[in-house]
Amino acid sequence: MISLATVLSGKPIHVTGGIFFYQPTLAEIVEMGEADYWSATNLWTLKRSEMVAEETEQTKNLDDYTLWKAYFFSSQQLRKALIKSSEVLLKSKVEFFDISHTIYIGEKESGVILDETFFLLMRELCSRIMPTSSASEEGQYHETDNMSAREKEMIAKMKSSAQKIEETKNPDRKPEDYLGNRILGLVAVGGYTFEQVYKMTMLQFNMLLQKYIDIQTFELRTSLSPYISSEDGQTNKFWLDW
Repeated sequence: MISLATVLSGKPIHVTGGIFFYQPTLAEIVEMGEADYWSATNLWTLKRSEMVAEETEQTKNLDDYTLWKAYFFSSQQLRKALIKSSEVLLKSKVEFFDISHTIYIGEKESGVILDETFFLLMRELCSRIMPTSSASEEGQYHETDNMSAREKEMIAKMKSSAQKIEETKNPDRKPEDYLGNRILGLVAVGGYTFEQVYKMTMLQFNMLLQKYIDIQTFELRTSLSPYISSEDGQTNKFWLDW
């Protein structure tokens, strides 16, 4: 299991042989395009349902690795996508050998076959850097029948404040401005310079921004906690433990 601390370091992570996993900086991601970056990452975390419309007796007998490999052998466009992903995340070339049905990563002398161990490690690494969804608003601010009118009023205020925080995190802007506005947000509230932020990996950036949201939510709940007294009311977990 690869630790969060390892991936957060932003340093190249050894995969196998002479192959390392690299995380582009925000500056590099802006240059290539955020959509292309996530596409390169998503390729390694595809679910079975995304690769086959409906499982058949034949596909049911295939493990995740074998199905994933067959998926990329199925079309030239998919092969090109994997080649691009390898350039971005592994800084290596990719070769497809149809006769042996193998995928080769890297140069001939120092490269390696993309076997199941390689695939599973890449899937874990890419899963680590994918954004995670936080608890739903309903779960965070759940109203119950035994709450007083005052408590329900406080819940409404907490929902309203949470919405403002969410708008800071996910500003309603044109898609091409989405990343730029998040960068602005972290510079504005985090005490970082633009230069520092652009040197961050996407994971470092998103985790710092999410932690800011956690702190703001914690402070909001703390300030309102005297008004929320029902046993079924809200718990206020310290932000470092979230």
